[in-house]
Amino acid sequence: MAWLVPKKFNTVRNHGSSKMNVLWNWDGFGPDNCGGIYFEGEKDTPWGKRFAFHKAEVQDYLKQACRTWIEEYGVDGLRFDSVHNMPWWLLQSLTFELKTHYPNKILIAEITPENPAVLHDAGFHSCWLHATHFDSIKIMKGSDGGGDPHKRIGMLKNMVAPHGFGNVGGVHSVLGSHDQIGDRHHGKQDGHGTHRYYVSRLGGKGNWHARAQMRAWFGFQNCCKGLPMTFMGTENLQEDWWHVDPHHRMNWGLVDGADPQTMEMRAFVTASNKLRTSCEALTRDEVKFVHEDGNNTILAFMRWTPEMAALCIVHLGESQWENDSYGLNTSWGGGRQWKLALTSQAKEFGGWDGSSTAEAKSDDGGKIMINIPKWSILVYLS
Repeated sequence: MAWLVPKKFNTVRNHGSSKMNVLWNWDGFGPDNCGGIYFEGEKDTPWGKRFAFHKAEVQDYLKQACRTWIEEYGVDGLRFDSVHNMPWWLLQSLTFELKTHYPNKILIAEITPENPAVLHDAGFHSCWLHATHFDSIKIMKGSDGGGDPHKRIGMLKNMVAPHGFGNVGGVHSVLGSHDQIGDRHHGKQDGHGTHRYYVSRLGGKGNWHARAQMRAWFGFQNCCKGLPMTFMGTENLQEDWWHVDPHHRMNWGLVDGADPQTMEMRAFVTASNKLRTSCEALTRDEVKFVHEDGNNTILAFMRWTPEMAALCIVHLGESQWENDSYGLNTSWGGGRQWKLALTSQAKEFGGWDGSSTAEAKSDDGGKIMINIPKWSILVYLS
C-alpha cells in the first residue's frame, strides 16, 4: 500500500502552546495562576505548562479531541507532537483506543531522540525522523562527518532504510518540516538564523545548483523506505522562512504559472510523486544496496516486487559522466534491460537534453554503463 498521508492534523497533546493559548485563558490559567482544571499541578515545558495527565477528565478530553478531528474533519491520520513529554501509559491508551475505533487512520509520533519503541510498544504506526534532515545538511556542508566519504554514504543508507522503523515506520522530511523552516523571531530563531526553507540554505531559488540539489533530494526521499513529507512551499522553491505573518506565509503567487523556475520544480515533484504511487516497488519493504561510491557521493539501491525492479541512483556531487562512461553495478546480470523512468536533470525540470542514458543493458557481471549528471536522482525500471 502506498502511504502518502495526504491529509493529517498535527495534534499537540502535551502542552499549551504559549501564554496566550486560548485554552489556557479559558481555563483560568493567567500569568499569575498556577492551575486551571487542565493544567493544575503540572510542570512547565519550553512551550508552556504540561496538561494534567493524571486527571481522568483530561485524559478523556484528549481522547475526545482526537475523535473529533477524525469524525468531524475527516483527517487521514494524527501526528502527536513531542510525545517524550507525555506519559508512556497514556500513549498506549490513546493509540489502543484510536486503532480500535479507527483502524484505517495512521498515527504518527514525534519523539526526541527517535525511538522505534513508539511503534513496537506505544502503538504508533510511524515515527517522525528528524535525523534525515540534519544528516542531509551535514552532507551538503561537509561538516560533522558529512565530509567523510564513508560517513556520507552511511548517512544516505540510513535515510534509505532507517534502522528499526520498517517500511512505513519512519516519516522523512529531508527538506525540512515546520520545526526547521518555521521561525517566530524575524528570521533569527534561537539567535542564529538557522530556520530556513531548504532552497535558501543552498543559495536561493535563482541559483541553478540550488534548484538541481532540491530536485535530487526530493526525488531521493521518494525512493526511500518510509513516508515522504514535504512542508508547504518547499515544492514551489519558496525562500526565507515560514511564519503566519503576511510576508512569510505560503506564497501563493509562486503557483500562478508565471515563475518558470517554480514550474520546473513543480513538474519534477509531480513526476516523482506519480512514479512513487504507480511503482509498487518503491513502497515495499525490500531494499538492497548495490553500488557505493563514497568519493563521488553516489549510492545505488534496488527496490522490487516479483514483477518489477526499481534501480535508484542518487548522486550528490559536482562531477559528471557523459557518453555512457560511468560503470555502475546493479547486481543483476545476464543482459537485463533497464529503462529510465525518472531523472531530475531532464530538460523539462531544469536540466538538459542528453543528461541521462535512456536505456541500459547489464553485462554478465551486472554492470551497466550510463551517464550520471551532477546533483541528480535517477530511477531505472526493469
